Amino acid sequence: MKRGRIFVVAILLGLAQTLYGETLAERSFEKLRANKPLCKEQFDFIVCGDSNSLVAIGQPKEFKTMIAEWNVLKPAFIVSCGDLILGGTAQDIVPQWDEFEQVVGKCEVPFFPVPGNHDINTVPEVVQTYEQRIGPLTYGFTYGNSRFIILNSEENGAGGQISQKQLSWLKEDLNKCKADNIFLFMHQPYFMQNWDQHWAYVADALQGFPVRAVFAGHKHVIRDCGVRDGVHYYVTGGAGSYIETPEEEGGFSHYLRVQVKKNQVDIAVIRPGSVFPPDVITQERVDLIRALRNGMRTEPVDVPLGGGFNHTVSAYVENPLEDAFTSAITWKIPAGWHVEPLETPLSLAPGVTAQFPFHIWSDGPAQTHFPVPAMVMKIQDNAQVGTLSVEKEIDLIPTATSVHATGPVTTDGVLMEWTRATPMSIPYGVDFDAANTADLRAQARLMWDDTHVYVAVEAEDNEFHQPFGGDIVWSADSIELWLDGWVYSLSLTAQGPQVFLSCNPERDVEVITQNVKLGVLRDGRRIVYEAAFNAADLAPVQLHPGNSFRFSILVNDLDPNGPCPIRHWLELTPKAGTHFTGPMVKVLLTK
Repeated sequence: MKRGRIFVVAILLGLAQTLYGETLAERSFEKLRANKPLCKEQFDFIVCGDSNSLVAIGQPKEFKTMIAEWNVLKPAFIVSCGDLILGGTAQDIVPQWDEFEQVVGKCEVPFFPVPGNHDINTVPEVVQTYEQRIGPLTYGFTYGNSRFIILNSEENGAGGQISQKQLSWLKEDLNKCKADNIFLFMHQPYFMQNWDQHWAYVADALQGFPVRAVFAGHKHVIRDCGVRDGVHYYVTGGAGSYIETPEEEGGFSHYLRVQVKKNQVDIAVIRPGSVFPPDVITQERVDLIRALRNGMRTEPVDVPLGGGFNHTVSAYVENPLEDAFTSAITWKIPAGWHVEPLETPLSLAPGVTAQFPFHIWSDGPAQTHFPVPAMVMKIQDNAQVGTLSVEKEIDLIPTATSVHATGPVTTDGVLMEWTRATPMSIPYGVDFDAANTADLRAQARLMWDDTHVYVAVEAEDNEFHQPFGGDIVWSADSIELWLDGWVYSLSLTAQGPQVFLSCNPERDVEVITQNVKLGVLRDGRRIVYEAAFNAADLAPVQLHPGNSFRFSILVNDLDPNGPCPIRHWLELTPKAGTHFTGPMVKVLLTK
């Protein structure tokens, strides 16, 4: 054999050529030959075990998920420590191996099997089927700078241990080995059961060789069994089979990723479900999802703050995809809400929009409306978007009025001019319980005249704290408010009242502004903010009776002395504090 060749295969117990053609192991060797390591001393591989289910046909979904993840991670190869199928008689196992080979055929990297007690038994025909279809019972191969040895813990007549015949083969293989690292794999963790009786004599044979680790399965857990005589022992039996052991004792689905760097070995335990290919989220798919979501809508319904909801609402669904799809509209319904019907079948051709009526109502009038019902549409196995679920909340628009001021408004924090303006409670608490009014409660009022929009906020706060100024006043006691596309922060700083413009419709200005008049009055727990915004600065807002603008507000609170020492806040509408992704109040200008 030519010097420098990095791949050697030794199959010592006979590999039958049968009507099945190549075995799984042989196909994996072919893949491995085509996948020589770029660096002989650095590569990684996967170890797993026990992927069989409790039913004859039905490979576990966890195992299928792992295969998809391995196709993303692209290790050099996978070694499974046995129990690939449920097992049974010679006739029982044929369809089981058919299904297993179909499932594992989707694995793009070499997959090397280890025989488990479910895969072979004392029936000669069962063992023969394994050898003809899956691979030899004992074999070894070299990859990179390492040797990989598969042992058979299921030998007939061996008395539940490694036989002397197999031990002799192992010693011969070790003596011929020139690798920097050696790894052993088997199904039964004999080293874990009775070391002196079942493993000590094998451990003695390993002495003097660079055996880095021994891997076994059978126990449906992950278990680091420690280092003994320089060899690390692991049990990995979580590749999809049933789990009975508590999670805190290692009972969860998993596999091991082993990284070899010269003679250093690093192992990571990976729980399946969070490894994705780089194209898991493409812009094309995002655009289609957004088109689907935007194609779902309900007619807008104006509801006064504090009013109830009882309406027949039309819902619309558009198909922006290239193909027709069949689905159904179902509903996510918060407490206190009702929707009829609960499910509506849906079949849409490309470019078609369908309309459906729904009766939606809430349990009586309430100061708060949110969260609101959301219609849900699930699409299965579509050629463009795969399988996904999209949802859209009903378009409930909370409304309020802003009365015309009867005279001049002085921004001094004394609200003598505000008797006609209806207070709006600010009800939604974030990072604290809004029912804890001893910590914070607040309300806002709106007025207008031909030249200004006026805002007054009255808050009761157990501790006032505002050490900042400029663009970070939001991180302590302050007010943030939205007037259409304009966003302002109002605060009482150490230098006095301050207004910070953090966003305008062009989004190109962040500055402390003098164009807004602000007065702040503190009296014990009570603090009042009174502001006047120039109409000329609020374009495109037009101040005329019957016009409207969008509005929301929140009250920030930071109490270093407790009881809630982190920043928390009250908001008029949900998600105001997350840079406004939620609804706003529609404010109607009245005389």
